[in-house]
Amino acid sequence: MDSKRVLTFDVGYRFIRHAVVTDGMQDVPSAFATPAEDSEALFDGIANVVRQQGESLDGISLSLPGFVDVKRQRTITGGPVTALYKQNVGKELRRRLGDDLPIWVENDANCAAIAERYAGNARKMDDFVVFTITDAGVGGALFLDGHIRRGRDWRAGELGMMITNYQTEGARSLHEYSSTDTLNKRYAAKFGGPSEIVVPSSLLRRMDDPEVRGIVEEWAQYIAVGIYNVVVSLDPECVLLGGAICQETAFLPLVQRSLEEIPYWKDFATPVKRCRNVSYAGLLGAYYAFVNEVK
Repeated sequence: MDSKRVLTFDVGYRFIRHAVVTDGMQDVPSAFATPAEDSEALFDGIANVVRQQGESLDGISLSLPGFVDVKRQRTITGGPVTALYKQNVGKELRRRLGDDLPIWVENDANCAAIAERYAGNARKMDDFVVFTITDAGVGGALFLDGHIRRGRDWRAGELGMMITNYQTEGARSLHEYSSTDTLNKRYAAKFGGPSEIVVPSSLLRRMDDPEVRGIVEEWAQYIAVGIYNVVVSLDPECVLLGGAICQETAFLPLVQRSLEEIPYWKDFATPVKRCRNVSYAGLLGAYYAFVNEVK
C-alpha cells in the first residue's frame, strides 16, 4: 500500500468532520455543521476546507450516507442528508477545485468495514460483516472474498431492511426494532416521560432492575436475530459490532446470550466482537478506500 496524504471527510446528518490522514496516521479532526438540505452549501463547505490546506495533498476521500455509486462518484440517495440525493459528488467538487486532485467517494458503513480491515479488528480477514446499531437503526457492510461487496445497484449490506416479524407486525424492518431510539421509546412507554431524554447507554448499566432488564433484553433479541440471519446467509469469519452503544461493557455479553438462546446458533456459531474504530471509522475508512482504489 503506497504512502499517501489524504484529506478525508465524514458527512453526517449534524456535522461534516474532516482530517488529514498521512500513512494511516490521522491528524486531529475538525468539523462544520452539515447543510443537510442545501447541496450548494454542502459542496462549497467541503471545497473551502480543501482550499485551506497548507500542504499539498494526494487527494480527498469522502464517507457518505446512503447508496453511493463509487464508479461514477455520485449518490443515489443520501440517507438523512437530503442535500446528497442524486448528486454528482465528484463533478461538483471538480467544478469547484479543478481536475488535478484525485477524489474518492464511499458509503459510510463500507468505510467502517474498510477501517476495520486495515486498522482494526478484522486485519488479515477476508470475510467479515460489520453490523452497526445507531439511533436510526441498523447499518451494515459486507467485506467478502477480500473486497467490499457493494452489489449491483450499490445497495448491498442494507442489513436494517431485513423483515424479522412478518406474521405479527407485517413488513416492519429491523431498523424499527433495533435502533437505540426504539429502546428509548420502549423505556418511555413503560416508565413515562419523553423518550428524547432517555440515554440508551444508561439502561445497559441498570440491568439489575428486572423491569429495565426485560426491556433491554427484548431489544437485544432482535439484534441477535439480525446477526443470526446474516451469519447463516454468508458464513463470515467474524461479525463486528459498531456504534456507540456497542462499546458499553454489558452490550456484547447481552447479545451473545441472546444468540445462544436461538436453538440453531450452536450449528453456526461465529465470533462476534466489537469494532475497534468507532468515532473516527469514517475518516480512517475513507483514507484506506482512497489508497486501495485510486491508482
